[in-house]
Amino acid sequence: MAKRKIFILLCIFIGLNMHAASKAFMQNIGYKTSYSEALNEAKNKNLPIMMVISTTSCPWCRKFERQTLRKKSIKDAVRGSFVPLALTRDVDTYPEQFDAKVVPTVFFINPDNEEFFDKSLGYKNRIDYKKVLQKAAEKYKK
Repeated sequence: MAKRKIFILLCIFIGLNMHAASKAFMQNIGYKTSYSEALNEAKNKNLPIMMVISTTSCPWCRKFERQTLRKKSIKDAVRGSFVPLALTRDVDTYPEQFDAKVVPTVFFINPDNEEFFDKSLGYKNRIDYKKVLQKAAEKYKK
């Protein structure tokens, strides 16, 4: 029983450290980590929110962050058309209507009515995600 408790505590500790590392990474590449802050900025800039939802223990989420989101072409496309927001499903709070059953999930949100107008499920490489961003930006302009 003691070994099981140690194992559980170790898992929690590792998960929290992964969350902290992921949150710091996302902040370093310019993503908001608060829904309300992103919403305020989106309203002020008249841009949609691009909300990335991950979990603390998701290897595909970390791969998406490292191999897709941090690429210069993706960062430039995001900065030009969206207010980027990164949240962790099992740690952060955000409106219930953004239920991410699959991670990573990216919601593209209209700041005026706080409804999503597009979403992307699962890992996408840089080339595929660039297409997702272009499609979402075009949808928002309509």
